[in-house]
Amino acid sequence: METAENAVLRVTAEAGRWQLGPAMPSAASPTPLKLLLWDIDGTLVWTGKAGEEALVEAMRELHGIETSLHDVDYKGRTDRRIGMMLLEKHGIPLTEATLHDFVEAYLRHLARLLPQKQGWVYPGILRILDQAHARPDVASGLLTGNMRAGAELKLSHYQVWHYFEFGAFADDSHDRNQLGPVALKRALEEQGLDITPGRVFVIGDTPHDVACGKVIGARTIAVATGGFSVDELRACGADAVFPDFSDPVAFWEAVG
Repeated sequence: METAENAVLRVTAEAGRWQLGPAMPSAASPTPLKLLLWDIDGTLVWTGKAGEEALVEAMRELHGIETSLHDVDYKGRTDRRIGMMLLEKHGIPLTEATLHDFVEAYLRHLARLLPQKQGWVYPGILRILDQAHARPDVASGLLTGNMRAGAELKLSHYQVWHYFEFGAFADDSHDRNQLGPVALKRALEEQGLDITPGRVFVIGDTPHDVACGKVIGARTIAVATGGFSVDELRACGADAVFPDFSDPVAFWEAVG
């Protein structure tokens, strides 16, 4: 019986579904690849709350409502899901039009606010991304709740967008657990990557990141830079947990 380690994740054309299939040799990938799928906020960068403020500003602009995220479980959620929660919270009809308008307003405010905020790339991230880029056996992608345009705004502002060849974003689904299969589908179909499940690593800072990694059978690496503690991340079943990524050697030991 074929084991997961000797199988390639194949994603069917039907969105959100995947299955294991036999590994195929690939002339383009002479060495076994490792795929790193990265979250953004709280994992790669801190935007000085530009994203949170942009969500609040979108509600003010469109609906004249003063709101906050204090009572919204938004960490680790997709932008579209956060928009849905805010609209529902204030009794605004949830339609494709109202959600679309909210997301567009959010992106406008995000572009305005990012340069005004004091943010940063988290410790160790640049070294890890540089090392990953230099390794022929490693590919890097994004697995994020950001809209693609928002992801590009944030990562371009902090000059790390160029490290990522592809990704899955909130444009693909409001449900974060459906984004892993999308990322794998793109890795296979757009990048030509044949990668066994044990060589896919989902890296994030919330229990939602860990859960979405487990959906696709990936190994999960969690980091306590985004508001959840090391103990909380261990409790949700992450395969490896770090207080931060300031020690790239330890990170690569977890990847193997």
